[in-house]
Amino acid sequence: MTGWNIDAPGVGGVLNTVLTHLGDGEGSGLDGAVGRAQDGIVDAASSAVSAPVEAELFNLLEHLGALSGEMFARAGSAFEGCANAVDAYLVGNHEMAEEAQRNAGRIDESDLSPNV
Repeated sequence: MTGWNIDAPGVGGVLNTVLTHLGDGEGSGLDGAVGRAQDGIVDAASSAVSAPVEAELFNLLEHLGALSGEMFARAGSAFEGCANAVDAYLVGNHEMAEEAQRNAGRIDESDLSPNV
């Protein structure tokens, strides 16, 4: 644990920036961009005059949902791990800080839920 020198306010600023870029679940940031892409794919599939094209667009939608779900789960885990590590560091619990750092970014299957 020696060698850590964390600027907690600086980390907080970075985490807030990351949250802004990820989005608020209401249509901003990456979350909003993914939602708009999914809406566009649904619109395209609904307008397709070809059953094979429609089927492939819905396959793409399913694939995008799975990838974006994993991406947001990993980002959330990394965010939470970083915040927990800094919190533990600030109260002097270096073992807990190291554990939070080790777990940051890890997800399991229960963290993944379909977005579609």
